[in-house]
Amino acid sequence: MAWKSKEAMVVVIDVGASMQETFSVVKDGSKVTRAQTALGVAQRLVQHRLFFTPKEEVGIVFFGTRDTQNDLQEDGEYRNIYVCRNRKIDVVDLEALRCLSETTAPKGGEVSDAVSALIVGLDMLIKRTKELKYKKSIKLITHEFSAPLGDPDLAECAKQLQVMGAELSVTLVGSSGKGAWAALQGEHLKVVSLPELLRDTELRVKPVEQRAKVRLALTISPEMDIPIGVYSKTTRVGFPTMKKQSKLAAAIPSEARKSDKVLPDRTYYATDDKEGEEVKKEDRVKGFKYGQNIVPMSEYDEAALSYSCDRTLTTLGFADAASVSPESSLHSVDVVAADKGDAWAHYAFESLVEAMLSEKRVLIARYCFRKDSQPRMVALIPKKGDASSSSHLVLQYMPFTEDLREWTCASLPEPTAEQKAFTNSLVDALTFDPQTLRPEETSNPSLARFYDFLGRRAVDPGAKLESSVAAPVLEMPEHARLALEKVLPENERLKVKASFGLEKVEKAVGRERKRFWRDAIEEKTRNAASIGEVDIKKIKVDAYTGAKKTEEKEEDKGPLRHVKGEESQEHRGDDSMAVPVGVPPRVHIGSVNPQQDFERWLNERKTGGQDVVTPAIEQMCNVILRFAEEGEEFHGKALGCLATLRRGCVREAEVAGYNEFLRKLRLRLTRRQGMLWERAAQDKGLGLITDAEVVTSTVTAEEAQAFLEGRELSGPTASSSASATAPDTASTTVWKYL
Repeated sequence: MAWKSKEAMVVVIDVGASMQETFSVVKDGSKVTRAQTALGVAQRLVQHRLFFTPKEEVGIVFFGTRDTQNDLQEDGEYRNIYVCRNRKIDVVDLEALRCLSETTAPKGGEVSDAVSALIVGLDMLIKRTKELKYKKSIKLITHEFSAPLGDPDLAECAKQLQVMGAELSVTLVGSSGKGAWAALQGEHLKVVSLPELLRDTELRVKPVEQRAKVRLALTISPEMDIPIGVYSKTTRVGFPTMKKQSKLAAAIPSEARKSDKVLPDRTYYATDDKEGEEVKKEDRVKGFKYGQNIVPMSEYDEAALSYSCDRTLTTLGFADAASVSPESSLHSVDVVAADKGDAWAHYAFESLVEAMLSEKRVLIARYCFRKDSQPRMVALIPKKGDASSSSHLVLQYMPFTEDLREWTCASLPEPTAEQKAFTNSLVDALTFDPQTLRPEETSNPSLARFYDFLGRRAVDPGAKLESSVAAPVLEMPEHARLALEKVLPENERLKVKASFGLEKVEKAVGRERKRFWRDAIEEKTRNAASIGEVDIKKIKVDAYTGAKKTEEKEEDKGPLRHVKGEESQEHRGDDSMAVPVGVPPRVHIGSVNPQQDFERWLNERKTGGQDVVTPAIEQMCNVILRFAEEGEEFHGKALGCLATLRRGCVREAEVAGYNEFLRKLRLRLTRRQGMLWERAAQDKGLGLITDAEVVTSTVTAEEAQAFLEGRELSGPTASSSASATAPDTASTTVWKYL
């Protein structure tokens, strides 16, 4: 692959006194000046580089400004020229976009000199590129009288551009002629109109180079191979994927932050394990669903069953050209051409294309673009070259038998002559002129709207979402609207319903069907119309089972009817019998977010008649001990869990559970538990729960302080507390020998 040179561009913007004149008037009556127009075009230019070519280096120069900031300012020269971003050319970033915002751009309105600003831009290019291989360019946005005719400095700038190999494009805002700029037009200086520059800065997609993505040999027979390259002809461009950013890392200063990525920490547990122990890596195996069962598949099984295939494009045979149609394509379309620079491959490839065209055949081949990837069946359709391109084969992915789906649909009725005539006239009226809407020059309205909003939101966090970007593309062209009015006037549009009898087919009730959010919101809004606005976050979308089965016939119910609540009393039996307790919930405190899990179970103190606080405290204690044994790097997380455990026990008045665990930790049964206790003893907020916090506690504040300091109390206080804490000591002994 050839080495690609870097690109450096300087954007020079005129905001002087002559650019403060009105350029246009918008629909709301507000006026837009030339300087605002130039600023908006420059912002789109830089924004396009930021999204699609972020490695391109850009410098921004304003002239006609009140302030002066450039490397050439001395002795009163090069005044009113302001260079942004520390007066240098650098990779495009958000700071470049902020420089071009109306609120943060340098204030203009002074005398402007385009030639001096051009000299400053050339000086920046020379200092940045030096003798390195750079593609250099300058974009100048000004008006036609910004440079006088016959200016010797302007002619010298044109010579310097030629020496540097740089390109200067000048865009004139609100001018009828081209002034001094037209006289210097040549190879390195050209005048670009404002509509052309706007079209070039439209938000499209990243430019793609014509580079072969696969290079291999087209095998015609065991004795004949043609070196070829496979190129992408069409590809689908979607929205960019979002990336998760860590809030904790974002709070760290950028100079001290290594990365802001979110690092996932996954743990696995067996669903039928009551203890909730984590499944180790060596005990895990992949499984594939087979009906209602899961079939385990080890890595050795996968290696034995994996299909091995070499990179290849091997001919299977030739088929009639009429047997392959575009509707059978399964993938994006690629193009196969002879290997670049190989003359013999070119001659052989041209001969193959000529023979296939003359015989009206397509080539069916087996294609595998990478070793051990999925092999595909493809059709190679010949296309004769012209003056601008050579002959090539269009590669179309074909379906296997398993990829075909047969739909058993009833045939539509034969259209009448009236329906055919009406449809033909409607299609003719709405047929676009090829020059009216050119797909290669039309931006995707969804992507354009997204990138436009993304750029404004990056500069201004409070920017609002607008729909004006997509409106011009989605509106019907004027000539199409007039043609439709001519073929189908407003008063005759009921012919559509009269000519085509359409009936809405309702799905049969009594079967389960999928229920969507829109159905739930509509139903909730209809039922609560009198209440006002509906909070859609509290709507639950359950499986809709349709209408209930037909009720029993009236005569089958008998002469007597049950009074409301009577049937439930019959099934309940004895009124003194308590309501049955449901299945106790499975309390689980994981090691990924133990504090959140613990708080959640405390909030659900009573679930199904079972107390979940006690098992939650026990599991939280086990998690803390597990963190302690993992190593010192996990001790911080263990202390956080210990603080959450104490806070929850105080709120729920569960004194014994926390105090017993803290006494066990103080015993230092292992070396790492002893290290954790030393760190916990330094925090007074992690001590024993005292009687001042929970009335059921028997520990005083003085005893809690002595406990953390590792000393024993003497005197009456110690005697009274000894008898009160005797059960605690006994339970501590139990903890020790469990």
